[in-house]
Amino acid sequence: MIYVKKSEGVHLKPLLETAKSKDNEAVYRTGPVYEQIKTDFYEKCYLCEDNEVTSIQIEHFEPHKNDMTKKYDWNNIFYSCGHCNNIKGASFWPLLNCTDAGDQVWESIEIRFEAYPKATVNVQLSSACTKIQEGENTLELLNKILTGKDATPMKKDEAANLRKKMLRAYNQLSKAIGKQDLDAIKDCISDKSAFAGMLRWHLKNNFPSLFEQAMSLPFDN
Repeated sequence: MIYVKKSEGVHLKPLLETAKSKDNEAVYRTGPVYEQIKTDFYEKCYLCEDNEVTSIQIEHFEPHKNDMTKKYDWNNIFYSCGHCNNIKGASFWPLLNCTDAGDQVWESIEIRFEAYPKATVNVQLSSACTKIQEGENTLELLNKILTGKDATPMKKDEAANLRKKMLRAYNQLSKAIGKQDLDAIKDCISDKSAFAGMLRWHLKNNFPSLFEQAMSLPFDN
């Protein structure tokens, strides 16, 4: 997970208010509301950061539980994939908010990826996390999403497919590191890139100098 600077959506709030009065969920599944959410999140699931989502879902960050205000609150609707949304459901709350810079989601949740002997993911809470309950809940959720821990056989397979995609992104970054290509490294860890959070941690932990150089460059997002 990384910080997402979500737009204020001022021009969309009247549409959501009208939809709220009719409980019209189509308002955030099509048209300008959907398009803005898609743009704000770079067409990436906010939880796993896959940017090749085949089962797109608009999910409510805080479970709305039929509270119409929460259901149609611009600040509560996020871009997600079916894998992550189905696992999250209404069970995981509260969570670190990737649209709140103060929650420091990337700094708080360390995602370590190992390519060999097989693609594995280790998710842990970093010392930078100041919201412990939110951090622990987010950690548990991401573990289930990325490793398939305590998940159904189907979700374990979906998690394995995610790790294959993560491996491709990892290999792309590794090639850029091998060439000392700072621009390519920057592109790999930019906000719009798939699995940017995981790749930033890999770079920071193993190539701190390159990490500092790449993060100092302006991202073309």
